[in-house]
Amino acid sequence: MKKFLLSVACIASAIAALAQNPTTVTTVTNCSVFRNFNTSDEGFSSPSIYSDANDVSFFWNPIAGAEIESSGIRNRSASLISPTYIQTIPGNLTVGFRYVAPPNTQYRIRIISGVGSAPLEVLANTANGPNYTPLPGTAGNICLLLTDADLVVGGQIRIEFTFRATRNGNILFDDLALSVAGGPLPVTFNGFVARKNAGGTIRLLWDVGTEVNVKGYEVESSTNGVDFTDAGYVAASGSRVYGFDYPGKLVQTMFFRVRNIDFDGRSKYTPIIKVYAREQTGAGIQLYPVPAHDQVTVQHDKSSERSFISLYSMEGKLLQRVVAIPNTLQTQLNLQTLTPGIYIVSYDDGYSSVQNARLVKN
Repeated sequence: MKKFLLSVACIASAIAALAQNPTTVTTVTNCSVFRNFNTSDEGFSSPSIYSDANDVSFFWNPIAGAEIESSGIRNRSASLISPTYIQTIPGNLTVGFRYVAPPNTQYRIRIISGVGSAPLEVLANTANGPNYTPLPGTAGNICLLLTDADLVVGGQIRIEFTFRATRNGNILFDDLALSVAGGPLPVTFNGFVARKNAGGTIRLLWDVGTEVNVKGYEVESSTNGVDFTDAGYVAASGSRVYGFDYPGKLVQTMFFRVRNIDFDGRSKYTPIIKVYAREQTGAGIQLYPVPAHDQVTVQHDKSSERSFISLYSMEGKLLQRVVAIPNTLQTQLNLQTLTPGIYIVSYDDGYSSVQNARLVKN
């Protein structure tokens, strides 16, 4: 049987540790700092809902440049959980940290699958069960090699650190060491469009399919499509769709792109989109998000009192027709009653100009 973490209210709340492959734990000396916590919490989190009154949280302290547990409770258990990383070495992982803790504090390290829903598989465990290991002192460094056949190259993993204390005093966690060259998973951009508002301003929208270890998004603008400058910032919030209103009225053709910023400083860009200062008739319609779910926004030329949007099956059957509100640039279609598949969206301006686009509904 596999080893599973049964998530009740948070990742660290309960476990059934039934090992398929036992973990061999060896003390080593080749730990080098992977994350130092000097400028951010590095994407680590501490459970906020607990199954026991003695469970407490770590909080990132920017002055100390470390994660610190300072609840003041004598008997307590505190956990830290890393963001998702990619396993890059077959069958083993080197992991370490620097600590300061009260006397007799114990610790446990578990390597957990990076899948986002319960039950979560525990791939490796320093205790091979529910037992904890005493820290060797009140301050120092831990450096361990965890060997387990369940650690497969390319697998998504998270690391959980748990400390159990019976004396007063803060617990400090710092200088994570980890043999994971692949780093956290990047964000996946599914779509990026610009929408003209009636007053001439621009709203940018981007659809995020995967968002792991993302701190936020930088919006960049350009007048030539080559030289870009910062236009604004949107903090990551776990949303599926993000939006940003470009400040000021558009007076010339502009180019836009969005760059995600991960907690480790990595980044990637959306494609560049071009927005004209004047309406471009016949430039085509855009759909957002792609693929769509319960609703899709159709970006089109400024509509008249005769404009309408039609939705067809791939066989040409008319499924829906919506009259566009005059003088608008976008129209929403409700897709809740549609089965997943491919459809055709058609925009008719009412004056013999028709633009079509293919819609994918998940």
